Amino acid sequence: MLKRVLALLLICSILTSSAVLLHNAFLLNDYLAATSKLKTEILIESGDTGTEIAQKLFNSGVIKQTKIFVKIAINQKKSNAISPGLHEIDLKISAQAALEQLLDPARKRGVFGFGEGLRKSEILALLEKSKLVSGKVSKLPKPNDLYGTNNLEGFLFPAQYSFAPGTTFDEAITQMIDRFYLAAKSSKIEEGYLNYSPYQLLIIASMVQAEGDVQDFAKISRVIYNRMKIGMPLQINATIDYATNTRGKIRLPYKRLEIGSKYNTYKYRGLPPTPIGNPGEDAMIATVNPEKGDWLYYVTVKPNDTRFTKDFNEFNKWANEFRANEDAGLFG
Repeated sequence: MLKRVLALLLICSILTSSAVLLHNAFLLNDYLAATSKLKTEILIESGDTGTEIAQKLFNSGVIKQTKIFVKIAINQKKSNAISPGLHEIDLKISAQAALEQLLDPARKRGVFGFGEGLRKSEILALLEKSKLVSGKVSKLPKPNDLYGTNNLEGFLFPAQYSFAPGTTFDEAITQMIDRFYLAAKSSKIEEGYLNYSPYQLLIIASMVQAEGDVQDFAKISRVIYNRMKIGMPLQINATIDYATNTRGKIRLPYKRLEIGSKYNTYKYRGLPPTPIGNPGEDAMIATVNPEKGDWLYYVTVKPNDTRFTKDFNEFNKWANEFRANEDAGLFG
């Protein structure tokens, strides 16, 4: 009888130990939930391994441990169907649930991005070509009344955007405008500067973006203010490129200087009517933080060598140097 009791106790002990091991191996290392109200976005890149995906899920708070997800991914062939892109995934869910959500096409968001300085027409064309959105852009998305315009040029902020399936053109544009507001606030162009309105500052920022590299933005900004102060034509080549819908060479053909467009800043004094592109935050910051200086002229003599002066004769000397370097093929 005593032997039977001892045997039963041994069996119970083994079962208990097995249960503890099972609990430690799985339950303590994995969340139980299949869904959650809290969500995050996981970017799966082309070539990511199961281990790399597991690490991204763990780092973002989706899964409790990486090893269970890796084991599941190895044992389930469908894990090979995880596609690159931005996926909306619930937080604190089981590894199996995380895999299922990564495979759910409804949770995959299209990624769309563009660089600083692109024009509205170029951005809309890229967005249409991406096929990430449905419909066409309407007249509904527009900047708020602070800027006094319905023109979207300048308000499509350059950044990476994620679009859920079914996103409309208007919804995508609204995301870009909303992102612009964040940059306008952090850069403080929405507060105005000197006697310039927020919209005028955006116009200046678009020229700053188009005319130089980031290290020269604050100096270009100062040149624009200096010219405006004395009533000098801005003579910004990029405004004429905008008017003619071209992306020209650095040296502007003389024929273009005669066009009658209000964007011809050689012919018409003051700011052009609208922004000439969509600037990034660096150009916006430089617009309200111009570097101190008395410069009226600047010229890019060679790549990464833009020079500033108030002396027209010195400017002409550098301009000749630029032409020689261009003829020598230094600008590609």
